[in-house]
Amino acid sequence: MTGFTLRTTLDVGAARSPGTVALVFEETELTYAELGRRVDEVAAGLDRLGFGAGDALLAVLPNCVEYVELFYAVATLGGIIVPVNYLLSPEEVRHIKVDSGAAWIVVDGSMTGLLSGIDLSGTRVIQRGDDYQALREQGVLTTRPQVAPDDVVLLQYTSGTTGVAKAAVHTHHTLMWNTVQQVVDFGVTQRDSYLCVPALCWAAGFHDFTLAAFWTGGRVTLLPSRSFDPARFGDLLVRHRVSIVVLVPSVLRIILRSGLVPAAAWDSIRLLACGGEALPVELIEEFEAALPGVWVMQCYGMTEGPMIMTYLDRDSAVRKRGSAGKAMSMTVIEIRRSDGAVADPGEVGEIVVRSPASMIGYHRAPEQTALALRDGWLRTGDNGWLDEEGYLYVAGRAKDMMISGGLNVYPAEIERVLLRHPAVREVAVVGVPHETYGEVGRAHVVVAPEAGVTPPELARHARESLAGYKVPRVWVLGAEPLPRTTSGKVLKSKLRELPKGTSDVEL
Repeated sequence: MTGFTLRTTLDVGAARSPGTVALVFEETELTYAELGRRVDEVAAGLDRLGFGAGDALLAVLPNCVEYVELFYAVATLGGIIVPVNYLLSPEEVRHIKVDSGAAWIVVDGSMTGLLSGIDLSGTRVIQRGDDYQALREQGVLTTRPQVAPDDVVLLQYTSGTTGVAKAAVHTHHTLMWNTVQQVVDFGVTQRDSYLCVPALCWAAGFHDFTLAAFWTGGRVTLLPSRSFDPARFGDLLVRHRVSIVVLVPSVLRIILRSGLVPAAAWDSIRLLACGGEALPVELIEEFEAALPGVWVMQCYGMTEGPMIMTYLDRDSAVRKRGSAGKAMSMTVIEIRRSDGAVADPGEVGEIVVRSPASMIGYHRAPEQTALALRDGWLRTGDNGWLDEEGYLYVAGRAKDMMISGGLNVYPAEIERVLLRHPAVREVAVVGVPHETYGEVGRAHVVVAPEAGVTPPELARHARESLAGYKVPRVWVLGAEPLPRTTSGKVLKSKLRELPKGTSDVEL
């Protein structure tokens, strides 16, 4: 992909259809020509302030037009964008600021509290609003600096489920490959209208379909951040004839149970991708029963690798229920045993991936980079298996696996079964020490308050589908949501640390 950089994705779309709408946010609509000009205005303003190649900029912003402009302006100048999740604490933002070495910050006025306690000496802080508008009053960037495809353009910090957040380092090259395989595999064209539900500060925000839509000259509509509103979501589906949307399972549940998105609102949808966590088969069945004409595509990816590594095609959606699908066209998936050998079909091992869309390493973390990247393969840290046809089944994080009585137990398998129970809203299973078996499962289950379900009843439900040794022995039932990271993943590390409580039931 010599000579192609992230700015190319916007330039190609603009060349195809300069007068068509590229970006929509609330009441603002920008054509490709208008968006390109605004990007060059922001780039000119940053350039005049001294921002240049290799400089890192923290973006502390909700979904907005300015975020898209800033992303492309930084890429145009050869800089490095550092998205900051607005749900983080000031201490977590401080870590990102220090670790990234960023001397530039663009922040929304409602989020300045995230900068409290951070040493901002030597840092240029630009507030969205008047400060940002002043950037656009310096004219248009007339001469673009030379930017190479292998230049670093993104530090995407992970959610930190195992400790301090670390940044996956991506270049123009890795992100372009991530984008082009989505264009190819999902047939993204100028006719597509993509509704971006994820926050742009998350990996899925820009890198699942947003850039692909821009590259092909399609339309991108941004959903406002925070407080997901099903009615507003349904209105945007209709108003912009949305053809592609990405949802996480928790949002899919909200939509289904709200009853606020009529079936007619989905008429234009050709692709509903769902990922971010395991998608229970029962949730797919519930959705497709309500909307039989809409295909829910299960996909699997990660910040460090291709943001979408595998997907389950429509023809196999029923036959391979529960699978995360086959590898994308520019991605190779293997399952490795603990000794590094390739596992047999059906044998559980670590999922490893090879792709030009994978990160080049972790920022300022050579030891962790060496552990994650070996001989061109990225170790995902996830367990899974491939069937005889090459379809991937994810068994959960490698660190989540329990060994109970000498037998391997995978929490994801147990969680899928428990989620089938009508009273169960959320569930997470972790391993806890046991005198006899070494380790047993402790199930943290969020149940409907009015359900009156008991641990013995849930255990019986689990035994209907699972071997006895897999059924959790310790049960913690409650109505409060499970603790999650700011990107929505269950904090199992926090659940493991919880001591035995009076509400624990051991069977």
